[in-house]
Amino acid sequence: MKNKECIFCKIVKKEASASIVYEDKDVIAFMDIHPINEGHVLVIPKKHIDHFYELNEKDYLQVMTIVQNLSNKINKTFKPKRIGLVIAGFDVSHTHVHIVPMNDENDITSKKLLENKMPKFTNEQLVKSAEKIRGVK
Repeated sequence: MKNKECIFCKIVKKEASASIVYEDKDVIAFMDIHPINEGHVLVIPKKHIDHFYELNEKDYLQVMTIVQNLSNKINKTFKPKRIGLVIAGFDVSHTHVHIVPMNDENDITSKKLLENKMPKFTNEQLVKSAEKIRGVK
């Protein structure tokens, strides 16, 4: 998705409306328009960055500091059993963290898990995967 077409960039530029919860010069947080539960908030960097792992350390820490602060406020406000975080980005290709008040373990569970379609890996396969990841420079 091109930057000029990104709905989150439009929210940052105030070209699209959002129920803003928090805003500073680098980060903005707003209510998800399709919430899993009441209090579901999205936190994004104002810079258009597709993948969260492409954020520089400063920007990542700014986003996650706001995520932590808002999670605390959401917990105090809605008193869910848990606060869950999701970073996926399939719906909008602009880094965003979902803060989800959870009342049930299935509130943000993978469809694969719910449908019992999770792949089965042996311990040997897990060890090999760990070795592959460690080997990347």
